[in-house]
Amino acid sequence: MDTIRQCIAGLLVAFVFGAAYVFEARLSDIYKEINEELSIVRLKNKELQTKVETLEEFEKKRGEKLTKRVEVVEKSLDNVEEYRQKVNLIQTSVSSIKNNVNKNHENLEQQLKKIKSLQDTGPTFVRWGRTDCPGTSILVYKGYAAGSHYLHKGGVSNFICLPEEPQWGDRTPTVHLAFAYGTEYESNMFGENAHQQDVPCSVCQTKTGINSIMIPGRTVCYDGWTLQYKGYLGAGYHDHPSATEYICVDENIQSVPGGFENKDGKLIYPVVAKCGALRCSPYIENKPLTCVVCTK
Repeated sequence: MDTIRQCIAGLLVAFVFGAAYVFEARLSDIYKEINEELSIVRLKNKELQTKVETLEEFEKKRGEKLTKRVEVVEKSLDNVEEYRQKVNLIQTSVSSIKNNVNKNHENLEQQLKKIKSLQDTGPTFVRWGRTDCPGTSILVYKGYAAGSHYLHKGGVSNFICLPEEPQWGDRTPTVHLAFAYGTEYESNMFGENAHQQDVPCSVCQTKTGINSIMIPGRTVCYDGWTLQYKGYLGAGYHDHPSATEYICVDENIQSVPGGFENKDGKLIYPVVAKCGALRCSPYIENKPLTCVVCTK
């Protein structure tokens, strides 16, 4: 029995030692497997760490780029605001310039209108002895040469051209009056059968120019001036008491129809040169003085 027990005990011991050996070998394999897995995990962890670091570096760089872009955008926005202000200033300046241009344009148009009006119309003059105007002017009105009576000591000096169609006011004077008489030619030198004929007149406006002048002692105008008409110098008689003035009587006179009666009034005589203070040469004693009416 003891031998059997010893055998069984030996077997049990052998089984235990064998099982322990097998278990130890299995543990060794498991340990190796675990170490291999740990190595793989460490390697993957390292790879993941590298990727994380790479991602962090990428994010850092991207963040820096975004920051720079934000700075650029903010700076651009600042520039945009500055440009906007400059644009507003330019627009204001352009608007002001446009207003000035419009005002200057209006002023120029007004000045052009004035210039055009000056080009279309010029000064006026009286054509004594005619009822029409030369081709260089237009007729304003026609009428009768008039003035003070040649015997009136208080008579006015100037001739006036009364229109053919007078208009009257409603007042009536009583005393202390002045008078206007018709005018007569007192010499046939002015024209054939002119003596005692009544004198017509016309007021003319030139188509160009701004000045008019009567030049005695000339048959043509000076350079730069336009001839309107020419004729002979006329005035009142030197020994009559009424004052007088010199006028230019057209060389081709007309007469007032039916005005051939000798009723006197204001009279026109030829004007001749008298030597003395007036230089004879170039002037000639008792030579009738010519005249021209000129415009410019």
